[in-house]
Amino acid sequence: MYSLILDSTNTYLNVGLGKDGNLIDEISYECWQKQSEMMIPEINKILSNNNISPKEIGEILVTLGPGSYTGVRIALTIAKVYAYCLNIPCFAFSSLLVLENYDKKSICLINARSNRSYFAVYDKNEAIIFDTIKTNDEIKEYIKEHPDYVICGDTNYLNIEGENNSVCKNMLLLKNEKYLVKDIMTLKAIYLKD
Repeated sequence: MYSLILDSTNTYLNVGLGKDGNLIDEISYECWQKQSEMMIPEINKILSNNNISPKEIGEILVTLGPGSYTGVRIALTIAKVYAYCLNIPCFAFSSLLVLENYDKKSICLINARSNRSYFAVYDKNEAIIFDTIKTNDEIKEYIKEHPDYVICGDTNYLNIEGENNSVCKNMLLLKNEKYLVKDIMTLKAIYLKD
């Protein structure tokens, strides 16, 4: 079965294609404020490059936030339309969780602007600290207090080097009943900001 994998919650556009739980193709590049223009063409490109019809997609995997207000809605809306029109399952994940390095306790970060970060800490897909928003000073203090944790995400805005793991691969690894959307019409984004 083919899986279409979508994420546009942060500065990167991520479109992936999985087959039977394995990532077979991935498009990932910085695309800040252009995800709405590029997501559909990149979906068409990845399907075309692999000689797959949209009707062959058997499931959708998508991030639901937190992240950029508009960015979160782009992938999520496309995923909802695909899942509804094709009557296929949709799996939805925290955009912080999919940044995790499964082998290490992970501080997962996304720039929330205004000197704040979306922040969570995970250990083997289990939250030590659930998705929240903190000031960048609080984040830096937490990092100092936990030097053995790996920092994951695009953290250049903090002048800290972070791991950039494959969001698409992580979503395939995470996929299980816990993340299955029961009713696609009720799926909503997680923003964390007012």
